[in-house]
Amino acid sequence: MKFTELTKDEFSKFVEKQDTNNFFQSIPMMEKLERDGREVYLVGVKKDNKIVAASLIASTGHTFMGAKTFEAYKGFILDYHDDKLLKYMTGSCINFLKSKNGLRLVIDPYIPNISRDMDANVIEGQIDNRDVKFNLHRMGYKDNDGAQVKWCYVLDINGKSSDELFNDFRSSTRNYINRTISKYKLDIKTLKRDELSEFKKITSDTCDRRDFADKSLEYYESMYDVFGDDVTFKICSLNCDTYINALKADNEEMERKVEELSDSASNKKKKEVMRNDILNNIKKIKDTEELKKEKGNIIPLSAAMFMLYGNEIVYLFSGSYAEYMNFCGQYRLQWELIKYAADNGYRRYNFYGIQDVFNPQGKDYGVYEFKKGFGGYVEELLGSFEISISPKNKVYRLLKSVKKIIKK
Repeated sequence: MKFTELTKDEFSKFVEKQDTNNFFQSIPMMEKLERDGREVYLVGVKKDNKIVAASLIASTGHTFMGAKTFEAYKGFILDYHDDKLLKYMTGSCINFLKSKNGLRLVIDPYIPNISRDMDANVIEGQIDNRDVKFNLHRMGYKDNDGAQVKWCYVLDINGKSSDELFNDFRSSTRNYINRTISKYKLDIKTLKRDELSEFKKITSDTCDRRDFADKSLEYYESMYDVFGDDVTFKICSLNCDTYINALKADNEEMERKVEELSDSASNKKKKEVMRNDILNNIKKIKDTEELKKEKGNIIPLSAAMFMLYGNEIVYLFSGSYAEYMNFCGQYRLQWELIKYAADNGYRRYNFYGIQDVFNPQGKDYGVYEFKKGFGGYVEELLGSFEISISPKNKVYRLLKSVKKIIKK
């Protein structure tokens, strides 16, 4: 085996054929990180002149006593059950990064730990990579409490049609989606680069409300630039005029039905229900007309950023205005991209990060419940690990431990 730096072409051709390929380990991500001023390296292992392992490794910008942290985001790309290869790749990366003044190397492999169902219960007899974690620890890796996502929610498509997927959704989820199409007549708009400020406005509002850190507009613009067709930004909006006209048409239809029904006792209840629905629609028309006067005819409801890379679509960032949640904009956005994934041969749809999986009282449990409505299952990734490059990392880890104790 021989450790070597790889050309962009060598790296791309190898990772594109691997089951664990992902947008973090890609040439566009390399370009994004280089724009951010990071050091980025494409490295790999060749066996008999054939690539058997590869990884994009980048500096994080974090330094300690002049030494730098490096990270293989969602990497390495290799067979983690090949102990000899994993050990060789690890040792070679350490030696390589020593010459770059490295402090430590962080990896968070894009492989599941163990199979789980939608309620996060372990499913025995399926995927089980706990031996990989054991081997990483044996090689000197330590658990790392990094910021990378460990718990995801995933919908396997596996050749299913969009209709088949839709029928597997929770009934309430199907109802919400149907409302957005037949009742609210919501519009989906794909944003151009000079329109990303509209997206940023919605995510900023959401992050302020939920006390999250948002990405900068420059981040979204940079991702748009480097990933091209592999990223899309969508906004779901309400057209007030269209909605008002739909409500009026609904009322006309119900009024016609009321007139056609006889005055028999069996029809009395039907007439009463329809008349109440007509009154409710009249109120909605009035409310929407007021909304139009105040906010304009087009009302942005929700926005989301999706990565379309390899065999999966990843729902990466999003936001919604709290006052318009009743229009179910996020449900429509999810359905739009799930349908696209099914219609275009993607193998899976990744809702990405979930939190409070085991805490129904947690502030983010509702997000988990929202994603469960689309079917799918919890995917627990293996986790984040670090290995020392420099002796300085022992001091760094000790200081981190002391800080944690003080905070407690």
